[in-house]
Amino acid sequence: MEDKNYKILEEINKSLKEMNIRQQSDEMMADTNEIMDRVERRVEHSTNQIQNSFDRIHDKVFNFNNILIATFMVLGTFPSDSPILKLWTVVFPIINLIFLIWLEIRQMEIHRFAANEKEWTSVERKKYGKRISSQTLLSLLSFGFSLACLIYLVIKIM
Repeated sequence: MEDKNYKILEEINKSLKEMNIRQQSDEMMADTNEIMDRVERRVEHSTNQIQNSFDRIHDKVFNFNNILIATFMVLGTFPSDSPILKLWTVVFPIINLIFLIWLEIRQMEIHRFAANEKEWTSVERKKYGKRISSQTLLSLLSFGFSLACLIYLVIKIM
């Protein structure tokens, strides 16, 4: 009888250990899932912040470019007898404005592409990364072109 009780106690002890191990595993998985959820929220927030920054920069470049267009037009007609700039030079900031509009359309297409992220393959993920990189470079090009227009304007005024 004592052997039977001892075996039962051993089985109970073994079962309790297994239950304890399962409970610890469940707790560890819950902690891991919580950490992963926090990481995903941070990644999503960071991605949104990047996009917001990108949009704000584009808005500022748009506004700056519009000021350049107005300045080029004014200085291309003032003073009326010998303008500071040739009126045809207004084409440069206008070309940049058209380029900026094209960049915005391209950005919208990138967002449309990103909306289907759940169905992406690894090739499409790489394609998305390349699109973002090229979009950033094109934005820098537009910013540089706006700066070049400003430098040209300053040189002509001096």
